[in-house]
Amino acid sequence: MVRFSARFQEYGLTIHDGGTSSIGIDFCPWCGQRLPTSQRDRWFAEMERRGIDPWEGEIPAEFQDDRWLHRNE
Repeated sequence: MVRFSARFQEYGLTIHDGGTSSIGIDFCPWCGQRLPTSQRDRWFAEMERRGIDPWEGEIPAEFQDDRWLHRNE
């Protein structure tokens, strides 16, 4: 029911329509704690900075999951 995107650090509730859609959530449905801030905008900005079209270009392996968030730590 709850989906997590490591790439974007986003949580969502799965929409059972046969596709991969979900509705993003900002708080845990069980305890009410705030969930991590989405990194979606930062990810797309990084793709643009690198000159990569995220819709048709080849996405480097480290950007397929959360490795890109930790590369400078």
